[in-house]
Amino acid sequence: MNKEFEREWLLALEKRFGVEATIAQITLENQPRMLIYYFQDFPAKGMLTAVTAGLSSASHPDWQYGKPELCFALNTSDSKWGTAAGYLAQVFFNQKPFGYESSFAMQQPMSGDSAMNACFVHRPAFLNNEQIKFELKDRTIFLAGLFPLYPEEISLYESQGVQNFWNTPGFDPYNPRRANLALQG
Repeated sequence: MNKEFEREWLLALEKRFGVEATIAQITLENQPRMLIYYFQDFPAKGMLTAVTAGLSSASHPDWQYGKPELCFALNTSDSKWGTAAGYLAQVFFNQKPFGYESSFAMQQPMSGDSAMNACFVHRPAFLNNEQIKFELKDRTIFLAGLFPLYPEEISLYESQGVQNFWNTPGFDPYNPRRANLALQG
């Protein structure tokens, strides 16, 4: 990942979101460096949006029209959600396409404010189809939203599909502390 890309991606996000970012880095052993751009109080007051910078430097045969970068947008102040997004991007770098409706699980909770340790990928709820596309000098990026799940919800999500799961009473895409839908009667 080069500094020119990092700067261009940061400026594109700040322009689109209208908010300045703070920057963190995550580096796993034998994995590419990954930056996380944090946007406080975006898309609404009290929310934290975390976006990866580096996944789009990977290659995957499914990426024909552009490459993904991942984002969580949640009612939280816990930056570990961004760390979790960066971790997924690093662990599956050059391996997974991060296509919409795919799901991922980790061994431990993704943050300190929630027991959720899984997520699914879909269009970020706060952006429309045109807003998720970013044309940079050397690549096209499609922002891929990550939505947290409890481990018990993975089979429910996979059997129902994203639309039905999204419309399940009690589902809130922005609440990392919502009730576990798989345990509701």
